[in-house]
Amino acid sequence: MITVTSETIQGQRQSWNLIQKLGEGDAGEVYLAESVLDKQPAIVKRPRRGAFFSDSLRQASQIRTEASILRSLQRITSPNSLLKLKTPALIDQNRPEFDLGEQAFIVIEQACGFDLKQLSQFIQFGGASVEQLRENPEYTPIVNQWSRYKEFPAPLLVRILLTMLSFLENIHTTEFRDEAGNHNGILWNDVKPNHLYWDAVTRSITVIDWGNSQFLEGGGITKNRRNSMVDDKRQFIDEMGNFLLEVNPALYRDLKWPKDMPDVDAYTNAFQVLKGILEDQYKADEEQLQALRRQEGEFQSLSRPDLEQIRYYQVLQEKLSVYGEQPDQSGASNFIAKAAYQMAAENKISEFLQVCETASKLPFAYPEKWNLLAEVASVALHKASSDESTRTAFINSLTAGVSGDWTTLLWEIFTYLGDQARPDWWNKISQKARSVCLDLEPEAITPYTTFARLYYTMQAELTRKGNQHLRESFEGSNSQNHDLNGFHWQANTDLIALVNEEIIKKWKETEPSPPHSSISYAVVDSLLPFIEEQLPGWREILENCLMQPSAQVDLVLKAWEAKDFELARRGLRSILMWDPDRNRLITAEKAIAAAPGWLARIQKGASKDEPFYDYLTSVELAGRTLRNRVGPASWLDDTLEAFKRLRKGTRSVDLLIEFPEIMKELPWLKEYQSREIVSLPHTHPLKVERATPRHTPIKTTEGVLEGRFGPDQKMVLGEPLDTWRPEARGSSARVFSGRLNNLSKHPVSQAFKVMRSDQLEYAVPLFIEETQILTMLYDVPGITPLVELGYLKLDDDQSLPSDESHSSVEELTGQVIHFRTEQAQNFLAAMDRQLALGWLPYLALVKRNPEHNLLHYCDASYTHGWFLSLRDSLVLALQICDILQFAHDRNIVYRDHKLLHYYWDVETHGVVMIDWNIAKRHSQGLPDAEIQFDLVQLGARGMHHLFTGRPAQGSLPLGPNRPEDIEKASTHYLVNWTYDDERLPNQLRSILEQMLNQGYTQIGEVRKDLLAIYQQLPGA
Repeated sequence: MITVTSETIQGQRQSWNLIQKLGEGDAGEVYLAESVLDKQPAIVKRPRRGAFFSDSLRQASQIRTEASILRSLQRITSPNSLLKLKTPALIDQNRPEFDLGEQAFIVIEQACGFDLKQLSQFIQFGGASVEQLRENPEYTPIVNQWSRYKEFPAPLLVRILLTMLSFLENIHTTEFRDEAGNHNGILWNDVKPNHLYWDAVTRSITVIDWGNSQFLEGGGITKNRRNSMVDDKRQFIDEMGNFLLEVNPALYRDLKWPKDMPDVDAYTNAFQVLKGILEDQYKADEEQLQALRRQEGEFQSLSRPDLEQIRYYQVLQEKLSVYGEQPDQSGASNFIAKAAYQMAAENKISEFLQVCETASKLPFAYPEKWNLLAEVASVALHKASSDESTRTAFINSLTAGVSGDWTTLLWEIFTYLGDQARPDWWNKISQKARSVCLDLEPEAITPYTTFARLYYTMQAELTRKGNQHLRESFEGSNSQNHDLNGFHWQANTDLIALVNEEIIKKWKETEPSPPHSSISYAVVDSLLPFIEEQLPGWREILENCLMQPSAQVDLVLKAWEAKDFELARRGLRSILMWDPDRNRLITAEKAIAAAPGWLARIQKGASKDEPFYDYLTSVELAGRTLRNRVGPASWLDDTLEAFKRLRKGTRSVDLLIEFPEIMKELPWLKEYQSREIVSLPHTHPLKVERATPRHTPIKTTEGVLEGRFGPDQKMVLGEPLDTWRPEARGSSARVFSGRLNNLSKHPVSQAFKVMRSDQLEYAVPLFIEETQILTMLYDVPGITPLVELGYLKLDDDQSLPSDESHSSVEELTGQVIHFRTEQAQNFLAAMDRQLALGWLPYLALVKRNPEHNLLHYCDASYTHGWFLSLRDSLVLALQICDILQFAHDRNIVYRDHKLLHYYWDVETHGVVMIDWNIAKRHSQGLPDAEIQFDLVQLGARGMHHLFTGRPAQGSLPLGPNRPEDIEKASTHYLVNWTYDDERLPNQLRSILEQMLNQGYTQIGEVRKDLLAIYQQLPGA
């Protein structure tokens, strides 16, 4: 009788709970146990409680000996063993101080499988009452298999007997060593069929119960001289012979099993004779086994097995099992799967059902799988006369199931049903599919059922509390009923109605109405706090039931966000497996399938004959349908917002500024940029930050140097630089190209700005101002550097050419005085004297190529209506702001803003400014009015021209301007936008309008607003 206990014992390694007492005997008592920490099952042996002291000492000594023997047996190997044979491992034992008496114990490994006596009982009575089946369901097919045998299989018995015989010979003659010394062998001394456990799963024999065992000394005799190895041989012949006679009399006769042994020597001789007979029988059996294995391989190689072959294959598996052999499970599974797949694909549903029935009975089979497939096949058979689409759906479902693709099995049937009412068989199939695929318990309920129960529970709770409230009100009770604290009839009624309308009713709808129509469970999440308030504890229940479905929804929406539509579509199948009542998944799949086509349509834009606003309305409606059926995604939401704004009149350029990423989806929005084809020369992408110059400014002289200019001299003048355009002519000076030797006497091309001899009174103050300003701005990036200053005097009968002449002046000669830039003050101090002597001042500057003047890139008359990109134009504008910020910080206003004064420097990828003669210094600090005026002129003549291709209406002309012209310029300009300006975003238009009307007081404010637009552009 098995007794349940609750005792705990402490071993050397860990603590053990004694669960059940399995029995007791002369060697003590036996318990089923498990470890406290990891619940490892084991067997505990200890002295019997309440026994006489002498018996306790004897049993403790036996248990200690058994522990030593079990440790020794772990080192035993059986290389010639026909079956895998093992003995229980010693897991733990009592602490050393408790070796004697009742407190001694050992913990040993629990044997797997069934003992030979149990197996024989399965043959006689079946295995329905076997306790282990409830704990180890993997043994059920094995027990069912044994229940079909008429007698104990002879080949397996031969293997077990021969293995045990060899094992006994091995332990009898192997030397062992323990704490007591060396031993010549081990005597089992308890040979019984119920001490031999056969595990068909691992194809192994476990030899248990070593409580009577002893070590053997010399001559194969125990130390006390009472027992010898002959005892094991006698027990083997007697006990196993009786068992064999009972379970397979024919084999008993065939083996000529010895009986009625007259003496000890007879047992030894009979043992050896029996071994020879068993070996001969084993060889014969092995030949038959190999023949069966060959047949098995031949069957498994069949490409199109039929029903008859499947039936014979089943018989073949039965024949293999009598040898204790497991079938080639992989090959067998493939064999059955090939047959099932072929019959499903050919719509042979009746034959498919027979395959399912056969497969479910095979020992290696997964019966739940084949039962599910049989359930689907039964429905398919019932609908055999239906249309082709129905047959195709069930064929696809069955073939997917045979391959183990359970999500596809369920999905094919789901889509076949479409928006039809779900039949009863759908619930049965979906529940079984969930059990097989998700390893759920058969009674596990679906999320919908959980919420339905919630709904009815809420109704019942509302009714109960409502009745209680009415009863107390009627009776006039003033009792403080905590159950009614916070109870609000109307709030709870509204919550129940909301749960019913938004959750229960919509759950099974194929196309629920928005807003809660996507695949997510967002509406549930929003109501959970209120549900918990009415029914404490339900929030956890609902979150648990939606944990897996919600996780699958998240995966689908991530794929949707990434535009991985195939992954999203397949992910719907996993949602269905967890939530088979979610009928909206049908329309979700259609939406996902339609998404690529919708994206292609919106990228293409409206067709030639399609009204634009009709197109916008159509694609926006289709997009919102996608969102309602699947869920949000940034690419979808941004596109829908863009369509809405376009419908309401937002210009495309402003849309791109706010949603720069929308360009990927709607490339036609940038149609205006087809006119932005002008580009600045560059060697790498343009950035606001200019590159560092590769060359330092040249040095041409040390201090002050007098000399001559002309051919073969240190300085040579060349072609005029102010005649390439009429407006380039200066009012106070002429500009020529030329060469100037550096200190190493290498000629370097320069620009020479020479004061006009006929405008001395007007030009002198401008020269002085420009010299001082260039000296102050020598370190500012974007300022054309001053190389040197000086005076030149033409030889007699020579003069500078007229403004209309484009000819070179290389032949001009004369005298020259060179001043290094650091000598600027000396240069200015000498000006009056030198002018009186007929000398003309000049400034040598880094030469700028007229082809790189910004007029070529920004003025509409030069570009013929083409433009720089908005990004490049903003880079230019921001760099101009930076230059002007340096000037303002040093109390200088430029004033003479015009594109003619802006050049593009290819080396530094930056704007440079020339001609600072009308600029003005304010040594006491810049007045606000001067700054504001400078910004207005920058806006009207610089920025407006830069972005629109023309100066602002009413601004000063592009040509030469005198200081008095600048000072008379307006401080307000009207803005007239043209069609060409549609390409400019509203933010930029607003900046220009403010600049033209004194809307800014600092250049930093202008730069900040321009930079905000630049940073919103793609790739900025």
